[in-house]
Amino acid sequence: MKSKDIKLENNDFFIDPVKGDFLITNSDPQHVQDIINSFANWWKEFPTIGVGIKKYLGASGGVQVVKRAIKIQLKSDGYRTDKIIIKGEKVFITGERIAK
Repeated sequence: MKSKDIKLENNDFFIDPVKGDFLITNSDPQHVQDIINSFANWWKEFPTIGVGIKKYLGASGGVQVVKRAIKIQLKSDGYRTDKIIIKGEKVFITGERIAK
């Protein structure tokens, strides 16, 4: 089951140029990105959620540690991760939501 929400682009609401209104779209990619970018305690309702990817970037030996952190955080939020690839500052994840 895919979640839907208002589309964000560059951390701002996306306005559909044809309709002139907010665009409702699949929110799972944005949700996963928010979990990876945020640090623990950023979400008041769920204070333990958040990877804080910036603390791992450039750290020696951090790739396996960050992959594990991503997998744990996404699993706790109901996602299954099949593959995590880190290239420089970009993170590519394949998987899907397994819980509603």
